[in-house]
Amino acid sequence: MKLSRSLAAFVAASAFAVGVVFAAETAAPKAKPEGNPGKCCVKAESAGKTCDHKCCVEANAAGKNCEKCGGTNPAKKS
Repeated sequence: MKLSRSLAAFVAASAFAVGVVFAAETAAPKAKPEGNPGKCCVKAESAGKTCDHKCCVEANAAGKNCEKCGGTNPAKKS
């Protein structure tokens, strides 16, 4: 009896922890970078997806638009 209660408490705590982790990952979507995205990114977005080009993924991770695919980024102010 004591073992089943301990097991049930462990399962409940684990489920709660997993729920918190998934909620934290999906709660805050990234802001879109300033400037204009490339044509491939616009096409993917209109289809409800994200562009999977390697250059676009890397640029997006850096908070920029992919200039190789025709995107533009705001000029740096000195």
